[in-house]
Amino acid sequence: MKLRTRILWISCIALLAASLLADVLILRVTGKSLRNEAMIQAYQDFYGVVNELEKGLEKGVAPETKAVYLQYFFKNLKKDRNPQYQNILCFLKTGSEEEGYDVQEIYNHTSLSLEELSGMVYTSHSKYNIGYADYSRGRGDYVVFNTYVQSDIILYCMVSMEGMKDSIHQLTGYILAITLGITAVTMLILYVVLKHILQPLQELNETTKRLAEGNYDQRVVVRRKDEIGELEESFNKMAEAVETSTRDLEESEHRKTLFMGNLTHELKTPMTAMSGYAQTLLSTKLSPENQETALLYIYEECGRLERLSKKMMVLLELDRETELILTDTPVEKLFEAASAACRVILEEKQITLECIQQGEHFPMDLDLMTDVLINLIDNGVKASEPGGKIILRAYEHCIEVQDFGQGIPADEQEKIMEPFYMVDKSRSRKSGGAGLGLALTALIAKRHHITIRIDSKEGEGTRMILQFVNCL
Repeated sequence: MKLRTRILWISCIALLAASLLADVLILRVTGKSLRNEAMIQAYQDFYGVVNELEKGLEKGVAPETKAVYLQYFFKNLKKDRNPQYQNILCFLKTGSEEEGYDVQEIYNHTSLSLEELSGMVYTSHSKYNIGYADYSRGRGDYVVFNTYVQSDIILYCMVSMEGMKDSIHQLTGYILAITLGITAVTMLILYVVLKHILQPLQELNETTKRLAEGNYDQRVVVRRKDEIGELEESFNKMAEAVETSTRDLEESEHRKTLFMGNLTHELKTPMTAMSGYAQTLLSTKLSPENQETALLYIYEECGRLERLSKKMMVLLELDRETELILTDTPVEKLFEAASAACRVILEEKQITLECIQQGEHFPMDLDLMTDVLINLIDNGVKASEPGGKIILRAYEHCIEVQDFGQGIPADEQEKIMEPFYMVDKSRSRKSGGAGLGLALTALIAKRHHITIRIDSKEGEGTRMILQFVNCL
C-alpha cells in the first residue's frame, strides 16, 4: 500500500471515529435536552388541566354530583388546545375510610387500568405534588404524570415520547449526513494536498531508481524550503558524492589497468632481451668481446629492473597513506644529498649542477625529498645536451629545479605525472627510464602537502617548482 493511500485511510478512520464520538455526545446531550423540554411542556399542560379543574370545583360541587361534574368536565375539555388532553385519566374515590374506599373510573381513553397506574413508581416533580414515572409498551415510550385533587380525585396523564424520539432520529440523520459530507470533502482536500506534498517524494523515488541503474548524473529539482526540500538537497549532495566516488573509482581502476599493462610491458622488454642474450650465451660460442657485451647488457638490464622494483615498492608504500614524520630540515642538507646521489649521471653527461639557497628550512622527510630531487635532476639530465647546466634553487616557500634542455610540450605537461608516461619514449628507453620517476615525485609531494607547478617551453628548458603549502 502506498504511503499516500495509507495516510488517507488512517486520516479517514481517525476523522470518522472523532466525528462519530462527537455525534454520540451531541445526540446524548440533545436527546436529554429534548426529553426535558417535552416533559416540561407535558407538565405545564397537565398542570393547566389540574388548575382548571380545581377552579371549577371551587364553585361548589356536591359530593353526590362530583362524578357527574367530572364526566362533564373531561368530555367538554378543549382537546384542540393540546392533543395530550386525550391521554388524561380520572378516577374518583367514594365511600369512607371505615367502610372502605371504592374507586370509580371517570375518564379513561387508554388501555391502562388503575392497578397498572398504581403499580408505577412515581418521582415527585414539584411542590404541587405532581409525580411522574417512565412507562414503556411495545416500542413506545411514555411518561405518566400523577396527582390528587381534593384528596378524592386521582388524575393521570400519559404523554408519548415518540415525538421527541422522532426529533432525535431526524437530528441523527442530519448529523450523520453532515459528518459524511464533511468527511468526504476533507478526504478530497487531503488527497489533493497529499498529492501535492508527496509529488517530490515520487520524483525522488524515480530518480533514485535511475541512480541505482547507473545513471549517476541524475538530480532532483529543489522547489521547496521545508523538510522535503532539505531531503531533496541532501539527495543531490549524496548523488553528487556517489557520482564523484564512482568516477574516481573508474578512473582509479583505469589507471590501475594502464599501470599494470605498462608495468607488464616494462618488465617484459628487459626480460625478453636478457632471455635472448642468455640463450645466445648458452647455445652459441661467442667471442670474448661479444660475451662481454651480452653480459654487460644483462647486467645493465638487471640494474634497470632493480631500480624499477625499488620505485614500485616506494609507490606502493606511499599509496597506503601511512603517516609521514616531517622534520624541519635545512635545504642545504637536502641539496647536498641530492648532489651526491646524482654526481655520476651528471659527470657522464658533463652537466653542471648549481645550488642556490639562503639557509631556508622546510618540513620534510629527507630521504623521500632526496628521491624527488634525484628524479627531477635525472629528468633534467636526460632533457639536456652534454655540457649543459641544471640549477637547484630555494626561495621563500619553494624549491625549484631548472634545466635548459628540450622542454615539455604544453599538451604533455598535465600527463607527465602519470605512471609510465614518457614524453620522448625512444630517448627514455635508451636512457633506462620507465616513466615512474615523476609519478613517484607527485606522490611524495602530495604526502608532503607540496604543490608542483611546471613552467616549460619547447627548446628553452623546464622549471619544476615545488611549493610547500604548510609553510604559507
